[in-house]
Amino acid sequence: MTKIGEIFKIFRTGKNITLKEASQNIVSYPFLSKFERGLTDISFTHLLELLDRINVQLSEFEFLYSKYNADNNDLLPSFQSAYQSGDVVMLKHHLQTWQHKQGKFAELQVIQLKMMLSTLNIDSITKSDILILEADFKTIHSWTFFELYLFGHAMPFLEEKFMFHLFQELHQKGILYDNFRYDSFSMLFYIYNNIILFMLDHNHLDTADLLIQKLTYYFNQQEKDYYHRARIFNLQGLALYLQNKKELGLRLIRKANLISYLSEHDLKFINNEKRYLSKYLTNADLQMVFDFSEII
Repeated sequence: MTKIGEIFKIFRTGKNITLKEASQNIVSYPFLSKFERGLTDISFTHLLELLDRINVQLSEFEFLYSKYNADNNDLLPSFQSAYQSGDVVMLKHHLQTWQHKQGKFAELQVIQLKMMLSTLNIDSITKSDILILEADFKTIHSWTFFELYLFGHAMPFLEEKFMFHLFQELHQKGILYDNFRYDSFSMLFYIYNNIILFMLDHNHLDTADLLIQKLTYYFNQQEKDYYHRARIFNLQGLALYLQNKKELGLRLIRKANLISYLSEHDLKFINNEKRYLSKYLTNADLQMVFDFSEII
């Protein structure tokens, strides 16, 4: 794994800046040399000062770091891709890999993958797994993408009061609005999507309505891609359907499915949407919202 000091050296040498020039009045010359060789860590404040000295944006630094460590450090999108498409074989492969690793992070990854498979009716989560998750969530002070992603998958398995309290705490701190990633997979949307489905599952329709309104308002102020448009229509439609406003609800759900279909989304993704909607819709309604024959 490429360390951050090595990434800094790539930028520094690429700009023909010497160790002495880069370190002056920030850290010592020997310290910077050790940092670039991965022999010592550095404070975030000093790192920002050093990047400013060599005129490199933090986002540029993060991008190059992620690029060099893609195989080791960016597994979550591959997990999500397999999960959304219902690729059980790939999820099991990831699970077997992480079950042979040691440490707290590996333990949490195993639980996360078991939750994905459990949602797909393949694996199961134990009470011990849930206790490990709850203990971990209680002790986190600096939430990153991994913890938020883990929380999103854990929602259906956590005790309702604990889960909703944690969601409110994150929301009040503004953590859900932080831009942890810059790709099309929005952390904010992911958390809201899962908690809305949780509320619908537990018949908390008023709370679900309120959260949908907040989510819709937020994304009305943003540049939306087709995935987020489809998911908002889907959530709005499902909420209306469960409130016995079936005609309008089905219209919105079908609109969401048409967006996915016309965008030539992976067929596995559409089948996964059909699987989860089958919990709520009648067979006739399910067939109707996935009927694309008129546009073929």
